[in-house]
Amino acid sequence: MEWVIAALAVGCVFFAAQVVVDYVRYRRAIEPRLARADEAKQHLRERIAVAEAELAATRSELAPARAEVEVLETEYNQLNQEVKEETDRQRTGARPPL
Repeated sequence: MEWVIAALAVGCVFFAAQVVVDYVRYRRAIEPRLARADEAKQHLRERIAVAEAELAATRSELAPARAEVEVLETEYNQLNQEVKEETDRQRTGARPPL
């Protein structure tokens, strides 16, 4: 009966050694891929940082233009309202206030 336990122990040691060997092989095979993936990730982070800097610069350049657009929209709405009022007055025959 002791020989069965000894055989099982040898089998377990052999199995454990196979697991370690397979892990080492897989690790060696996957390390270059992981290194390339890390390089690609770093490169993409750099590109994102550059793009965010360009976006911030563009937004700061657009701020004065947005303010001007808001002013022009306000003027447009005022003129549009005045045109509507004048059109309504002409339709009703009313005279403009002096």
